[in-house]
Amino acid sequence: MTKTDFQNEVVNRIRQLRVDHDVSQIGLANIIDVSNGQIGNIESLKFQHKYTLKHLDMIAKYFNVSIIYLLTGKNEAIDIDNLIQLLIKYDE
Repeated sequence: MTKTDFQNEVVNRIRQLRVDHDVSQIGLANIIDVSNGQIGNIESLKFQHKYTLKHLDMIAKYFNVSIIYLLTGKNEAIDIDNLIQLLIKYDE
């Protein structure tokens, strides 16, 4: 089983933030307290590994973006019901 397209979009968005801010995979692993190889597994299309919701929160705070941005790529406010639906979609 691999990640869904939506999960890959989120992972790719985080990868781009990481690259834009010159944060290595090891650096991000340290920020969210996972093993060094875990970020590579998450960023790989071969594995189903993805960030947890706790990781998304930590990443958003570190890069000073919203979880909504991580999920949608937009900085627009959305209502709580839509946010919950996006989180469910990501978590599936």
